[in-house]
Formats: sequence, structure tokens, C-alpha cells
Amino acid sequence: MTSSTENSTGHKRLTRAGLALVTTSALFLGACGFGGGGDDSAEGAGLNPGDYTVATNEGVSDSVVVNGTIEPIRSVNISTPVQSEVEKVAVKAGDRVQPQQFLASMNSEQLERQLEVQQKQQANAQADAQAQVDQARAALNAHQESVNNGTNEAIRAAQAQVNQAQAAYDAAVAANGGPRMINRGIAAVERAAGDISSNLGIRTAPPAAPAAPAAPEAPAVPAPEQVPGQLSPEQLAQLTGENAGGGAGSGAAVGAGMSVEEASAALQDAKAGLAAAQSAAAQEGNQLQAQLDSATRQAETAQLGDGDGTLEYQVRESTIYAPMAGLVTSVDVREGDIPQGKLLTIADDSRLVIRTDVRESDVPNVKEGDRVEFTTTATGKKTFKGRVTRIAPASDSVASGNQNPMQGMPQQGNNKSSEVTFPVEIEVTGDKEGLLLGGSARAEIITAEAKDALNVPLDAVYGEDNDQKVLVLATDGDDATSGTVEERKVKTGASNDVDVAVTGGELKPGDIVINWPDEYQGRLGESVEITDPNFNPDQVRQAREKKERTTATVTVTSTRRAAEGQQ
Repeated sequence: MTSSTENSTGHKRLTRAGLALVTTSALFLGACGFGGGGDDSAEGAGLNPGDYTVATNEGVSDSVVVNGTIEPIRSVNISTPVQSEVEKVAVKAGDRVQPQQFLASMNSEQLERQLEVQQKQQANAQADAQAQVDQARAALNAHQESVNNGTNEAIRAAQAQVNQAQAAYDAAVAANGGPRMINRGIAAVERAAGDISSNLGIRTAPPAAPAAPAAPEAPAVPAPEQVPGQLSPEQLAQLTGENAGGGAGSGAAVGAGMSVEEASAALQDAKAGLAAAQSAAAQEGNQLQAQLDSATRQAETAQLGDGDGTLEYQVRESTIYAPMAGLVTSVDVREGDIPQGKLLTIADDSRLVIRTDVRESDVPNVKEGDRVEFTTTATGKKTFKGRVTRIAPASDSVASGNQNPMQGMPQQGNNKSSEVTFPVEIEVTGDKEGLLLGGSARAEIITAEAKDALNVPLDAVYGEDNDQKVLVLATDGDDATSGTVEERKVKTGASNDVDVAVTGGELKPGDIVINWPDEYQGRLGESVEITDPNFNPDQVRQAREKKERTTATVTVTSTRRAAEGQQ
């Protein structure tokens, strides 16, 4: 697509071009000796067609003209993950659909059978998993109940041993006279042990006088083999016997059953056994809780089935509904087909856009929000409105990845295919009646505009930017056909290749502006007549009264003499 810069007031340009052709013909005839002597000099001549313009409040605009295509604001391709034949198609191209409207369906019999088998397997797995959960929970509850009510066998046995050991310990303590009698018995044993040690020491002394009668009995305790302070088994037995005879009955209890020390040690062992049984029961409870947690997780996994729900998704997607309201622009399958891509396309035509391209040289002048007027081939001369909504920051060549380093540089032969263009999007505003999706449009992007400003030819303004002027023919009345050449200061605004807007200064609506000031600057103050036979004083009157023109009454407000040498 290419674009070109043109004036927005196309009708006026066409009118001026026609008048310019008439003027050119008149000048040619004048040069040949027809129509008044052949002198084309402005000296002493009046204002002919193309020499003047009646200043009016028509406004001035500059624009960029582009060609584009009318498209929907968005378009959706409908497809399906189901790889089976198309069972039914309920719409055709051109149909208008609403959200969730039925569009098509795929054959899903095989998928439904697979889903039924999967669901049965899933139900069985869920039942088995739930049974495991129930079994684990029952085992944990039974264990906790046995611990809480004292029926746990291991703990009961250990507790019985503790009870027996406690009874034995209590009996041993009682048999030895309680703690005080035990201490006395220990002291008596220690004294007896000291006496025996003393006796052993005497017997290990050197032999006495020969007259001693007890000498023959000395070998019964062989002194050389005995260690001082150590009790032999016989002496310990004797000590126990003596202690038993003089220990107030305590020795008899110990000798007959278990000593207090032994009973105490047995009691401690029993208590340790009880603690071990309780610890083992707690550990068993933790293991049963872990088994219950594991069974619960397995049941949750079984509840999810295959996890991703592929079959359910495919069965659900075998029936296709419209995702939005819009227009069916294409149907790409028929009943019985196995689709390899999209099934159909829906366009959201609630908003329309024109997608076009703008030349690189024109992009700086185009802005988002610029007003647009366009026509289409299908609607003829009917004018529609729009606005620029997007200017792509990258050219078409960059977006497609086919950038040429020399693209955009001046080429010999003016090859238009080498021009760099940028995508631009124009949204249609207002009336859309008659616009066709995919239709071609010729759009005029208004890049500069001065509404209701005085409109004069660009060539009529002369001077520097801060001292711009125009020449006017000041008449005495609205019906006058002659006047005096005068100079007016002006300030200008928006312009195009033909016209410029006068936004301030001394120029007023209805003033007759001289189009070619170079030819009349030397005649300031002189009286000049309008010799254009088509001049109508009503033009001046209407412009001064600021009456709006209608399409039913078209008044030519500007005539432009063709450039010299134009044929």
C-alpha cells in the first residue's frame, strides 16, 4: 500500500483545476490575438479568472491520503483438540452469532467409552484407597484406646513387674527393720569384720612360748596364705551367721529371701521396663499415624483420577460454542472432515478498523488521534469518519524480518517497492452502515487543521514569518466590481500545498485577495476592475455575512490561474 499527501478540500481543488484550465485557454487565445490585443501584462489590466480569491471561513487542512482494508477489531479462529470427524456444522459464512451459541460438534463416541472405563477404574481405586484409610484409622484408634484405658498387653505386663518388684522391696525393707535397723545391721557387720581382722592379725604373729596349749590348733588358719583385711568365704559365711544371730531378725529375712539392695535394683529394672513399654507404645502410635497419613494421601490422589483430566477436556471440547458475539467470516470444514487446523473464524465487527501503511516521509506528520475521512468502493461517494489509534514503531520490513540495509534510501528509477512504510491503524467512528469486512478504503488523515479560519491561496501570502501580508482589492460596496489595491497584514496557521489559513491580522471575510501579489505590488493605491465575467458580488456579501453554504448551493470562492507555460 502506498500513501500520498493531498489537500482535504478535494472539491475545491478540482474546481480550481477546472478554472485554471479555462484561464490557460483564455491566455492562449489572448496570446494569439483574440480577446483584447494579446497583452498579458498586469499593467492597466483588470482581475481575470484565477487572479483573485474571496476570503471565506472555510478552514484549511493538510492531510495524508492512504489506501487500506476494512477489518474487524479482532478475529478469532475456532479450533478443537479432538482428532475425529466433524459430526455437525450449524453455521455458515455470513451468519451472525451470539456468545455460547452452538457452532459445531465432533464425533466423541470413542472418547466417551475411554472415559467410562477410566471412571470405573478411578472409582475402584478410590474405594481401595478409602478402605486403606479406614483400616489405618481403626488400627490407630484401637492402639490409642488400649494405651488410654490400660489394656495394652506390653504396658500391663511391665506394670505387673513393677508392682511385684515394689512389693518385694517393701517386704525386704520391712524384714530388715526399716531403714534404722538396716543401718544398725550394717554397723554390726562392720564391727564383726573388724574383730575378725584383729583375730587374723594375732594368728599371723610369731609363735608364743612352747608351754601354750593352743599351739597345735594354729595350722587351721594358715597365716602365710592370708591377706590382711580380706574376708574368706568361710569368714563371710560366719559373719552372715553371726549377724543373723544377733541382728534382731534382719539377717534371717535377708538370708531367707532378697536383700534390700537386690529388691531396690529389681524395682528399678521393673520401672525401666515399664518406661520402655510405654515408649514402644508411643512409637507404635506414631507409626500407625504415619500409615494413616500415607493412606489419606493415596486416597486423595485416587480422587483426582488421571490428574490432567485429558479425556474429560476432550469430551467437553468436542462440542464447540461461540466465544463471543460476531460475524462468521469463514467455515473451513464440512461434516465428515477430520480437521487439521481451524474449523471456522468469527469476527467481532462491533468495532471496525482500517489497517494501512504510511510512507516513512509522512510518518512524522501523523499522530494518534488525528481525524480521518474515508470512502469505500462499495459505498461510493459516501464519506465516513475515523481516527488514528495506532502508529507502529517498526516498519513492515522490520516486523517481517526482511529488512534491507538499502531500503528507504533514494534509488535510481524511483522504485516504489523500495519505499519504507509503517503500519497505521484507523478506528471507524460514527456511522458504519454499508461498510464491508475486507473492503478497500481510501482514507484521508488530517494532519493539520484550522477550522473556521480564513482560507486564501498559499501563493497570495508574501513577506517574512513575522511580517506576512496579502494584497486585496478594496471595493466601495458589496455590489462593486472595482476597487483599490491595498495591503493587509496577516498571521497564518495550518497550510497545505494549495491553501493557507489566516488566523489573525487585518484580513476579513469577503475581502477580495489578489492571488499573484508580485504582479500588483507596484500598483498599490491604484484602481483595478474585476474583468472576470463570472464574478458574482453575492460571493462577497455571503462571505461577509458568514452564511453557511450547503451542498445544494455550491459557490466557487476561489479561482486560480494556471502556472505560466501550462498547456
